[in-house]
Amino acid sequence: MAENKQPNGGQSDGGEKYEMKQGLGVIAMLISATGMGCVPLFSRWATRTDMFDGAMGLNGSDSIGALMACGRMGMGVLLFLILMVACHKVDTFKKLKLTPAIALGGLMIGMSLACYVTSTLMTTVANAVLFIYIGPVVCVLLARIFRKEPMSALQWVCLVVVFIGMLFGEGLLGFGVGGQAFGLDFNLAPATEEFPQKIVGDAFGLASGFFYGASMFFNGYRKDADTIARGVWNFIFAVLGAVIVVVAMNIYGGISGQENWMTEVHFTTFNWIGAVLLWLICGPLALGFLLVAGRNLPAADYGTIAYWEVPVALFIGLVVFGEPLTINTILGGIMIIAGGAVPSVKGMVAGRKQAQQHEIADSLDKRIQDEMDKEGM
Repeated sequence: MAENKQPNGGQSDGGEKYEMKQGLGVIAMLISATGMGCVPLFSRWATRTDMFDGAMGLNGSDSIGALMACGRMGMGVLLFLILMVACHKVDTFKKLKLTPAIALGGLMIGMSLACYVTSTLMTTVANAVLFIYIGPVVCVLLARIFRKEPMSALQWVCLVVVFIGMLFGEGLLGFGVGGQAFGLDFNLAPATEEFPQKIVGDAFGLASGFFYGASMFFNGYRKDADTIARGVWNFIFAVLGAVIVVVAMNIYGGISGQENWMTEVHFTTFNWIGAVLLWLICGPLALGFLLVAGRNLPAADYGTIAYWEVPVALFIGLVVFGEPLTINTILGGIMIIAGGAVPSVKGMVAGRKQAQQHEIADSLDKRIQDEMDKEGM
């Protein structure tokens, strides 16, 4: 893919303008989304007594998923510290002003991923990954509320479509719901032998989507910040965010008397291998490339390509764990993906047209100037 550079209109911390490298951004986003899509695989590998049978339980407590997210973010801190030293970015890091947006962007992604990993252990892969992708819609709403960014009729329609998609995905609306050919029933889907806390898992999935959207919102600020320097701060606060979820689960467990929420770990060697793979592939690799993509892609392109994570995760759920996809889940997934991606695709197309117009205008100006130079004008 040819590299198309566009100025981002900002200044780096060193005072130099930065031009987005879209070719690099696309590749980075695909790598990141694939790594993120592998979270259900490695999280279950790392925590289950039997990787392929959830009914066997976990080799630890129910808060173990959030604890895995702490390790995942911690590995990210280590990687970016190494990169900072190797790339001679220590001075850049010192000069980078830590703003609330940078801190909150990291904090929110840490909380999101802690909730997401927990969700993959308590509910189906389809529900976990579909719920986290209400994030782009949450981002749009936050931008509307706090930055007063206008919402078009299309964005409002997409918001409604995503909400309906969540009802389909959860089985509250669709075919065969409530014993009807097609109906609406707000009795949440019952627990199963494999997922005895399915409702709780779905709640964590929804929470992960909210925090993911908040992270996208805050990451929309300070695009001028150096990727490595910002990455260090992002991962430091991401660790803190994941720790907050672990502590909250332990506090709730202590207050409610649910000892299964109190953190315990009984890993086998097989579990530890899965944990390390989770920390490396879904941590510094996936999130590191996410930061690279965020700096080198317009928001529309960034948000659209991110949806590659959904088919990756659904493929893992279907092929590796044998989780069937119902017609309601498929319809819900299509609605959620379409509702989140359509505005991004529209923005991406508009951005491409604008870029082409600028290129045509620049080319025309150059030709006119060349002709004037030839005629001695």
